Amino acid sequence: MTPRTFDRAEAAREIHAKVVELARARGIRVTGFRDNEVIPETNLLDSAGIMELIVWYETRFDLAIEQADLTIENFGTVNAMVDYLARA
Repeated sequence: MTPRTFDRAEAAREIHAKVVELARARGIRVTGFRDNEVIPETNLLDSAGIMELIVWYETRFDLAIEQADLTIENFGTVNAMVDYLARA
């Protein structure tokens, strides 16, 4: 099996942009959101928005995420999501 190769910076940009897009769809003006901020604590996304983000992430990066992996440590921040992708 070959390890997944990807551009960490590009993955972070895409995930960050998706969080901002989903927040704006809720009518939230996003300023200063950083990749190390815990997404649920920012109130940018509600629970439906977080689920939409996870579904998009699985589709975009061709992953099937195990329920046990859906933790704040793996998906709480943009950086954590990039780290999870690196391990996938």
